[in-house]
Amino acid sequence: MATTATINTVQSGQPAHAHPYRDALSFLVAAGLPLGLFGLVNLGAEAMNVLPLFFAPFGIPGWIGAVAHLAQLSMLGVAFWAVMRSTHDRAPLVWLTAIIAAYILLPYITPPLDSLQLSILCSALFLVTLAGMVRIGKVSTPAALLMSPTLAIVGFSATMGLALAVAYSPPFALMQAQQPAPAPAA
Repeated sequence: MATTATINTVQSGQPAHAHPYRDALSFLVAAGLPLGLFGLVNLGAEAMNVLPLFFAPFGIPGWIGAVAHLAQLSMLGVAFWAVMRSTHDRAPLVWLTAIIAAYILLPYITPPLDSLQLSILCSALFLVTLAGMVRIGKVSTPAALLMSPTLAIVGFSATMGLALAVAYSPPFALMQAQQPAPAPAA
């Protein structure tokens, strides 16, 4: 005799979402997966003699920029975990996956760019991250808050790049106009 009743595999008295070890493991995997992907990209890039360039302004050592970048990647992974737990809608996960992928590739794309190109790239990443935060914030507020350091760093990078591009471009390049004339040759 066939039946259409569902099979209940959860013990009585225990809610279906009460799997602390599975939740802890999924949290660790989500936090570490972007770091592992960054490591794989780094291996491939190093084989092609491409070294990453991390955002470290005002004379901050590059390794501090690298640590901050890796911490932000881990936070984006935790945001991915928070979104996965909050909804079954895949659209916010697609946004977050695109942001993570772009943030993994950012240090490898930036070395050949000048300040204007870099600021345009960072402005585009800022706008994509902002749009993703709006979409993800509707599903999971903690995930959107975890994305805010990335938004702040990319926005600051875009602002600094635009300021440098404007400082050395006409008509704003007053530093170039105030140079003294060369001395006549004797």
